[in-house]
Amino acid sequence: MTGIDMGAVAADTTAVLERLGAAARARGLAGTAERLAGAARRLADGRIVVVVCGEFNRGKSSLVNALVRRPGLLPVDVLQTTSVVTTLAWGPQDAATVHLRDEDGGTRQREVPFSELADYVAESADPGNRLRAELLDLRLPSEALAGGTVLVDTPGIGGVFPEHTAVTTGFLASADAVVFVADMTSPLSAAELRFLRHAVTATSADPANSGPAGTGPTSTGPVAGPGGLLVVLTRADQADAEDRREMLDNTRAKLAGLIGDGDGGPAVLAVSTRARLRHLAAAGTRPDAPASTDGAADPTSGYPAFESALQHMLRRRRAGLLLARPLAEADAAVTALLQPLEAEREALARETDETLARLRASAEAGGREAAAARRSGAEWRTELRTELRKLRNALTGSLHDDLDAVWERICNELLHDESLQDDADRLAAEVASAYAAVAGATAHRAGTELQAVVADFARQHRIGIGPVGAGRITAPGAVRLDPDLGSGRQPGPMMPVSRDGSFGASMGAAVGGMLFGPAGAAVGGAIGLVAGLLRGLGAVRNQELQARRRNLRDQLALVRSRQQRVITEGLRSLLDTAAEQAEKELDSLLRQQDESAQETVARLRTAAETTRAEAGVRHRALNGEHGALVAAGTEVARLAALVAAVVDAPPTGEDADDAPGPGAAER
Repeated sequence: MTGIDMGAVAADTTAVLERLGAAARARGLAGTAERLAGAARRLADGRIVVVVCGEFNRGKSSLVNALVRRPGLLPVDVLQTTSVVTTLAWGPQDAATVHLRDEDGGTRQREVPFSELADYVAESADPGNRLRAELLDLRLPSEALAGGTVLVDTPGIGGVFPEHTAVTTGFLASADAVVFVADMTSPLSAAELRFLRHAVTATSADPANSGPAGTGPTSTGPVAGPGGLLVVLTRADQADAEDRREMLDNTRAKLAGLIGDGDGGPAVLAVSTRARLRHLAAAGTRPDAPASTDGAADPTSGYPAFESALQHMLRRRRAGLLLARPLAEADAAVTALLQPLEAEREALARETDETLARLRASAEAGGREAAAARRSGAEWRTELRTELRKLRNALTGSLHDDLDAVWERICNELLHDESLQDDADRLAAEVASAYAAVAGATAHRAGTELQAVVADFARQHRIGIGPVGAGRITAPGAVRLDPDLGSGRQPGPMMPVSRDGSFGASMGAAVGGMLFGPAGAAVGGAIGLVAGLLRGLGAVRNQELQARRRNLRDQLALVRSRQQRVITEGLRSLLDTAAEQAEKELDSLLRQQDESAQETVARLRTAAETTRAEAGVRHRALNGEHGALVAAGTEVARLAALVAAVVDAPPTGEDADDAPGPGAAER
């Protein structure tokens, strides 16, 4: 696997698509030419989105800086820093574009210098995102971003800013791969495990098993799962070798309990970003330099093993998501182009009048078959619409069930957690994350089930219709709660406290006096007063909690309505787009088949009227064209085998997650 040059495979795939496209255009097969051109465009535009996520203050931005070899590029601090999603993609020179939200809900773009990045992405520089930044796009000439890799630095989860968790959770549905950043000095927390569960649920498909039968892996939109997940423990220089092994084992065990380990589970690696950045600063490494130029000199940071594992994962994802479908399209085009040629060659090789009569009958039958295919196309389109309508109803029902489950959890669990009632921001973060997880999981479910419907349809009718990408459902956004809204204390809140205190003092004095005389009455009165006051204060606290719970529930009922509307509309839009795409794909495929059938009929009729002398000349002319197409088919098969080898390849020794961590010199 390591000897396969995926850049060369992509270039060869593009070349064969162009050769086949030229052959289709020369023969007037516009449908086949368009499908090949579309496959070439998707291959050229293909990107692999790697989302870097984790709890706040885990070193995500520092890790991204280290990966692109630009110390200090993204702002880092001991406090929670990143507040806006930042994407990093390859560009010939440094360029930054910030997307700002207008007051009317629209967006505008602004070019900014790299020196001003902190003004938009750092919480300390722009508290509460007053500048209304929604996204920051960076372009830079980094080798780590070559080949279409896009790194996404996300705000930290579980911090004091509830909108950060919601934004990051919602962005998971865009991921082709995920790098989850945790801390070597702190075991995975319950919040991290909850987030990882969201990540696995929202992005669990595997490219090796994503296409219809006979087509191989296909590109269907954002997918990542155990095969597309890496877990990185930072600050490895702050633990000795024994502690590192113990923490790695602990993390693997928790992941196995969360997602299972049937396929070995995701790789877990230890790194020291501080050591890596120190090495880069000392070496003056250029961002566009290959990893091999500085990896050998930096053995203690853990980054060589991490980058090797990341590249292995990205090779596999790129092969399955970007290359397999264009090659399947090329294979279908070879078949469509060969069938008419082979039919004509057979016809020209006739030896008797009986053969000629059979060929004429075949031509007439072919014409009838072409007409039947056109009629079937209308029926198939209606059938596909029906199946997609059934899927829409099923997905909408499942979405409502999921949303009801979130509301039930809010009412029966979150609103009864006193710590959350006293911290409205944490409660808002939990609620926003729950709804964002539903949005991500729904988008993933839609993509998986859309793919299944299209694959079943393709198998049933024995056609090569490709899968339909589902895209993502944008998370509804942050939740804002005011715990004191409408819950002001009623007049005289201390009256029940005074009353219970007086009652307790009286009862205590009476009991104490009966048992111990005047001295006992005094002591009993004091004890009774304290007990009564505590009882009264408890009653007031209980009343306040009930009032606050009712207040928060009323606010969350409005949140529920808004979140349901946004997610439901997002699902509807996603399905409408997918249905339109599926119909276009079916129409394009039927057009390709119809063109091939009509050309076959035309060639058979021409061959049937050709004299034997003319047939020999024509047969020899066809041999060259036929040989070129057979050679193209052989090349497609070779490339498809290479892609399959990359997709199915196990991690190599270099990719193992037990690479040595930082040495004693780093401690």
